[in-house]
Amino acid sequence: MRFSATRAVGLWIVAILALSTGTASADENNGVFGYWKNVHEKSGKTQSIFRVWEDKGKLVGKILKTYDVPGEPAQGKCSECAGAQKDKPVEGLIFFWGFQRDKENPRKWIDGKILNPRDGKTYNCEAELSADGKTLNVYGYIQVIVKLGGTSVWQRPSADELRAVTTKSSS
Repeated sequence: MRFSATRAVGLWIVAILALSTGTASADENNGVFGYWKNVHEKSGKTQSIFRVWEDKGKLVGKILKTYDVPGEPAQGKCSECAGAQKDKPVEGLIFFWGFQRDKENPRKWIDGKILNPRDGKTYNCEAELSADGKTLNVYGYIQVIVKLGGTSVWQRPSADELRAVTTKSSS
């Protein structure tokens, strides 16, 4: 009888650990880290795919792939950029950096910078993950007396888009 009680307790511990691990993985998958895409407003087509990760407590993002959209061919080089970014390939460009997690909202990252490769300008930026983890609202702005800017809503790439990007980068 004692063996059965010990075994039952052991099974409960294993079950609790399995559930805890599953929850952590689900939260991690819905977090800000990973792959995102920007969809062209007019055509609804994927314009670019990025990867976002944390480095030394700061959020960082890199452009992995750009696509042609109607009226706008994919940009090859950052010809309008200044300094070290000047004429660098857009694919592989670190364009999103310096964000720290907001202490009051764990889904929000603040005090970052975002580079627009089309005009070469760097803007202040904030990013907030939706509650379901499926979109990231990225607000680029300049600070005059108030914040003036615009929001881009990033989405998770489809399985096919992700496969094309990750297969290319791992070869």
